[in-house]
Amino acid sequence: MAMDKKKLKSRIINFVFFGTLFVLLVSTPARSWLLRQVLSTGLFNASIKTEAVTDSSIVMPLQFQNGNGFQSSTEAMRGKVVFINFWASWCPPCRAEMPAIDKLVTRFRNDKDFVFVLINLDDEDETGRKYLDDHFPQLPFYKAVGYIPTDMFSGTLPTTIVLDKKGSIVMKHTGMAKYDSDKFIKQLEGLR
Repeated sequence: MAMDKKKLKSRIINFVFFGTLFVLLVSTPARSWLLRQVLSTGLFNASIKTEAVTDSSIVMPLQFQNGNGFQSSTEAMRGKVVFINFWASWCPPCRAEMPAIDKLVTRFRNDKDFVFVLINLDDEDETGRKYLDDHFPQLPFYKAVGYIPTDMFSGTLPTTIVLDKKGSIVMKHTGMAKYDSDKFIKQLEGLR
């Protein structure tokens, strides 16, 4: 009888373990939640370099438009610090870093020196727009118009870049990061 209880307990533990593993592999929200927990450890903090990664004269401008069709470009935003995040709603690391980006945008919402551009790369614009509307309605929705310069995005999601006031790339981070850390905020404010 004791052996049967041991086997039953072992089977239950195996079922729970493999069931949880299956959910994490299949469910985008579950993977996003797990990655968000990893982000909260502080192991994935972004950092802005003191020197520009690229010269502003070399960087091609990125053209984009918001959900209402208003078009702009990185070139038109010279004189401001520009935070650009390339993301997709199906991407668990993108979803995991969204709460931190939301906090960052909220912190700088009324500061005219900073612009936040979240470029959605879902196949259907409506999918990305719905995700933001449902979870982060205050975040700006943009899509790229035309060519995306490879200096800014080379295919890895998420990718985040920061442009200084001259238009030079001072940070390019591929993969998820915690953008609401005190260190990153101080570095961003240092670009003012």
